[in-house]
Amino acid sequence: MIFNTSIHSSATSKGILASICASCLFAIIPMYLQLQWHIPLPDLSSPGNWLAGQRIIWSTVFMLLILWKMGRISLFWGQLKKWRLWPRYFISALLIAPQFWIFFWAPVNGETLSVALGYFALPLVLVAVGRFIYGEQLTRVQTLACLIATGAVAYAYFIADGLSWVVFVIACGYPLYFIWRRRYPMHSDVVFCLDNLFLLPIAIPALLYIYPWAQWSDIQTLNWFYYMGLALVGTLPMLLFLYASKHLPISFFGLLSYLEPVLVFIVALLIGEQVNIIEIPIYMAIIASLVLIGIDTFARREISKYKNTKTSTH
Repeated sequence: MIFNTSIHSSATSKGILASICASCLFAIIPMYLQLQWHIPLPDLSSPGNWLAGQRIIWSTVFMLLILWKMGRISLFWGQLKKWRLWPRYFISALLIAPQFWIFFWAPVNGETLSVALGYFALPLVLVAVGRFIYGEQLTRVQTLACLIATGAVAYAYFIADGLSWVVFVIACGYPLYFIWRRRYPMHSDVVFCLDNLFLLPIAIPALLYIYPWAQWSDIQTLNWFYYMGLALVGTLPMLLFLYASKHLPISFFGLLSYLEPVLVFIVALLIGEQVNIIEIPIYMAIIASLVLIGIDTFARREISKYKNTKTSTH
């Protein structure tokens, strides 16, 4: 399958837009997480696990409401009634669960750098998956962008103080999830709702273990609004992310994913975080890769339009 012949398709264009919007919304999450330092959270031994569990609960609630409001709840119930498919749904949930968890666990356990390194490696793993599993081919410009990104990732690992298991969970976990989802395709919103629903039997007992039910009445109202907001800012980009992964060649989807760490880098600067000078070449190389991808995509889109116009005039 050669991707450079399909850039003008409607599904591909929507997939590109969804990927860009997802990256923009994902970049907002670190800013939202900063609010937790201004909210009197309960005295918890595992705040990262607590926040991850709360997100799963409220994401399930929000997705059910969204499906009901959009008149798509019947699609969800139709899939849920197929109880013989429950093992498949549970495997899907287990594949995505580590990604939900790490995003909240890592920052409060000193593993933020490992998360960043994992997300830098992820697009390259997706490109490899597209090439060797789905037979996708990159254009020359996309290959150049991929090589530049590979150099940036190699440099990032070189200056890092060893590699954490978190890097491998992120870089390998998402591709496994996307491969599974492509094997059993469903609507993105229904998939995401099922993933969260089948994680509830894990999330709820974990929350009760972290903070006993008898003490939940002591949690302030502001906290509950914070948890609901956490689910909301996590749900919208994930839906777009899943939509893009379904409608784009996985190699190109992987390369577009580099937009997220660049935006997170910009957000970090906006919220006052200090960036080490030694890290700047990483982001400059990734930005250069994204510029090349953008130019290549625009050029092929214009060529496709020209060919279609020329064909219609004959």
